[in-house]
Amino acid sequence: MRLTRSVGYAVAILLQINKDDSGAPMTAAKITKHCKFPPRFLYRVLRRLVDARLLVGTSGPGGGYTLAPRRKPITMLDIVRAVESAPEASLLQPVCRHQRRVTERINRVSKQSAARFSAALGRLTLEQLARL
Repeated sequence: MRLTRSVGYAVAILLQINKDDSGAPMTAAKITKHCKFPPRFLYRVLRRLVDARLLVGTSGPGGGYTLAPRRKPITMLDIVRAVESAPEASLLQPVCRHQRRVTERINRVSKQSAARFSAALGRLTLEQLARL
């Protein structure tokens, strides 16, 4: 249940592309113009966003990235799943037999928390973030 730096890069990339109203694909250089992205991470995150069908990449002169056509809005959960994986609960392993029930209780709380976190991310859209 943690968001990585890669998720932050993905959000920034999608917001940069979303706010561009030129209709033309946005190059990686233009995406990074107002943000600091390490090049090795930028291209990895872009590839993952394309693979997840959140972006469309066009190569060659005049190429770049555009938001992929979608029926539903892009959510933070979509972004997290594209870049990392679905948020998962951190689970403890019992280290003492007599503490198994304690560990099970803690893990149940962690799973419930992860489910609420995922649900909240699923309700937060890119459009909502763009309005902030």
